[in-house]
Amino acid sequence: MLFKRKQVISNVDCGDVFYRRMQLSGREEARVLYVSDDGQGIPHVHYEGTLLSCGKKDPQGHRVLALDVFRRNFQVAH
Repeated sequence: MLFKRKQVISNVDCGDVFYRRMQLSGREEARVLYVSDDGQGIPHVHYEGTLLSCGKKDPQGHRVLALDVFRRNFQVAH
């Protein structure tokens, strides 16, 4: 059985665009606004989220995820 290895995100910079697959053939686009540490020193990615499905774009606004979670869920845009 062959498994496709997920491309690991090495660094996340302002302006970068990433995608993750959602249910029912949709995708979420994440355009990175900035990366900053919280009060406990944990890095978080602040991004502008947009849902993409069936040729439609649905802006989701400003979102925040811990950097480790962001790296696990999102893939580099091709």
